[in-house]
Amino acid sequence: MGRHTAPASVGRSVSIVVLVGAILLAVGLGAWWLLGRDGGTGRGTGDGTDPAGTSDGTTATDDARATDDAAPPTCGEVTVWSAPELLPAVEAAAHRAAQASDDCFGYAVVGRETATVASELRDGDRPDAWVPSSTAWAEVARADGVDLEVGETLATTPVLLAGRPEALAGLGELGVSPSSTFAEVVQAYQQAVADGGSDLTLRVGDPRTDPASMALLGATADELGSLSQAGGPGRSLLVLLAQNSLRSDPVSAVRADPATIVPMTEQQLLAAAADGEEVQGLALGSGIGTVTVPLVRVGEAASADAVDALEEQLLSEQGAADLLDLSVRPASGGTPGAEGVPDDLPTDPTDADPEIVIALAQTWAVIAPQSRILTLVDISGSMAAPVEGSTTRIDLTREAAQTALAVVPGQTAIGLWYFATALDGERDHREVVPLRPLDEEVRSGVTQQQVLLAETDGLDATTLTGDTGLHDALWAAYQHMQDDYRPDAISSVLLLTDGVNDDSTGGLSEDEVVDLLTSARERAERPVTVVLIGVGPDVDADALQRLADAAGGESFVLRDPRELPQVFVDVVARRAP
Repeated sequence: MGRHTAPASVGRSVSIVVLVGAILLAVGLGAWWLLGRDGGTGRGTGDGTDPAGTSDGTTATDDARATDDAAPPTCGEVTVWSAPELLPAVEAAAHRAAQASDDCFGYAVVGRETATVASELRDGDRPDAWVPSSTAWAEVARADGVDLEVGETLATTPVLLAGRPEALAGLGELGVSPSSTFAEVVQAYQQAVADGGSDLTLRVGDPRTDPASMALLGATADELGSLSQAGGPGRSLLVLLAQNSLRSDPVSAVRADPATIVPMTEQQLLAAAADGEEVQGLALGSGIGTVTVPLVRVGEAASADAVDALEEQLLSEQGAADLLDLSVRPASGGTPGAEGVPDDLPTDPTDADPEIVIALAQTWAVIAPQSRILTLVDISGSMAAPVEGSTTRIDLTREAAQTALAVVPGQTAIGLWYFATALDGERDHREVVPLRPLDEEVRSGVTQQQVLLAETDGLDATTLTGDTGLHDALWAAYQHMQDDYRPDAISSVLLLTDGVNDDSTGGLSEDEVVDLLTSARERAERPVTVVLIGVGPDVDADALQRLADAAGGESFVLRDPRELPQVFVDVVARRAP
């Protein structure tokens, strides 16, 4: 009887081999088993029998082994990685492939999450074959220098917008219908948020690991406006999506917040419904992407024939049935029958464009990390000067801060300092609100965002005092963010001022603070982004620019308070090439 290793995890395969070897050693056959007639591979059959054993479990004699030419040769074992949601179908296909080869082929099939695969491939670990949850992951791995070949498409699963029934009904109230494009959905949603008229939250997952989000963004990149082009509207949208992206799987996100709307594959939606989740999908008429599932050959397989045999089984009629049981659409046709989901959804491989996939993955990597922003607001007496009519500089600053706080993503951490000369003893600054994520609950029922909105709402002429201790306050804030540095986030200082340093108590000169910022930036041990915003007609734009250049940052002159949220977007967007 030939060798047959049943599909299993690596750990289970090793345990079976060790157990079989121990039993054989116990009866005095260990030496023969280890050397074997197949050249001493030391492998068992996977079914508990000796490679040269008889069908009734007895052992053949040495002479019989020497003359027995009937046993097929060992063709080798291949390692197959599979996305967990596809694992049962891949295991079944491997089992059939092994049986069809008279047990010549052996397969070790193991489940691998996308993030795990990415890490292991970078570290040099390689399977012989890989069935990822999306062709996109193969393209990203190829861009990282992994030698691979994308084979036949095994299955597809279309992408839908998903959420609680009441959330999808809320989209309808915004004018969204099945005939809408995703760009129209985004436009309606952003307008509703800006007007304060929607409780919905439109979010996407990390496109480097979430197949639905990668397919959605890849399929709609053109209509949204070049997501990877610096300075374009698509890049601005991508920044907002990245800064507010899911930190869990889409089903968990909907469960945690009934107002959330996220992209899901048809497979994810059906799995959630089967688990009793109250979730529905909205299929847009233009389609918003389709995830394609391929078989990928990695490097030079230990047995190309075995990988071919596995692919054949996955594409067979039984393979199609197994995939359909997992709620994906086999390449040969068939639909899982999602309630309310049309059978004729577009199934083009829209997530497989290598250029879009790679650009999205690379851009996301630099714009997604959390922003931690220490905001400094000038409350010196000069901020009482009028800007236009009865509107003062502090009025403009208050309106800008409130506008930004209303739309900046909730996971952004923001703290607030006021600054003016001798504001806190000899210090030119005072902490008003500690640095915390906007959506963090500070006390019962009150978030950081609400605390900041309440605090900045009180900014007026009665708040103002002293002169503009800009240099000392800026350097103190820069040092504070270095001391509170977190490597998994982007640390920033955002300072709003009328733009003229006027420190009657002395303090750092412009040259001194420029030297300090330049030296700190050049060390680059704990980088801090500096953004300086001038408010009003008397802004010393050149001085602000010189300070920003020293810190490797940006400076802007704010004419309209509604421009501040876009400043945040522009600063984050500039992280990406």
